[in-house]
Amino acid sequence: MGNVVVFGNQKGGVGKSTLSVLYAHWLADLRRQAVCVIDLDGQSNSTKSLRRYRADSSARALFDSGAIPAFPRSESSIVLMAGCRQLADVELARPEVVIPAFRRSVADLARAFDTVVIDTPPALGLRMTAALMAATAVACPIELEEYSIDGVTDMLKTVFGIKHRYNAQLRLAGIVLNRFNAHSSRQKAAMQQLVANFHELVIPARISARSAIPEALATGVPVWRSPRSAAREASLEVTKVFGLLQQRILAPEAAAGAPGESA
Repeated sequence: MGNVVVFGNQKGGVGKSTLSVLYAHWLADLRRQAVCVIDLDGQSNSTKSLRRYRADSSARALFDSGAIPAFPRSESSIVLMAGCRQLADVELARPEVVIPAFRRSVADLARAFDTVVIDTPPALGLRMTAALMAATAVACPIELEEYSIDGVTDMLKTVFGIKHRYNAQLRLAGIVLNRFNAHSSRQKAAMQQLVANFHELVIPARISARSAIPEALATGVPVWRSPRSAAREASLEVTKVFGLLQQRILAPEAAAGAPGESA
């Protein structure tokens, strides 16, 4: 079975989609993995960046109770189950129907791919709940602002609540510091607060706010494939963060526990 990695935060605008896409490219390009990306966010930002890898089936189909005839796997290393407007309908569906269906679908994908990456909506609903109940690991991106720290606190409560009640295999791979501004005293103070409260959960590296990342993704490539000289620093930061994150994903005993527990 492949790993099922969710990028989630109950606050929007923290870079979940960006990191989901970059992580999928990193696995495919640098780890030579076959990756399936599921875009559960109605804004479909991951879908826009990965549109050339789009499969015939959308992410909405994964919530259907009937079996999907065949999960797509092409010659490319990435396959996208695209986001769509119909995903909003899932929030009005019966949980006892759509959540088990989604978990079965993701389990089938995990048998077909080395890693399944799930980009989630920025709110706790049936889609995020289903993703966490199907996952083996969660990466929680955070932008270093006071309200973002409040959001990640809510997310951690959700993750550990689902782990204890529904999905014992779920683990928090780490909090990812994203869009960091080294010149901001406010962000530095927020980082100190975050590390003080959740030091065993924070990935010990950060991704700075750099225009090279969204510019590369807008052209459909990860930042390390960008020809711009400005992309080099961003590439080094991104690959370092993913290397540390992957260590935790592949070594459950090294993954962080709940706040207050040993790592």
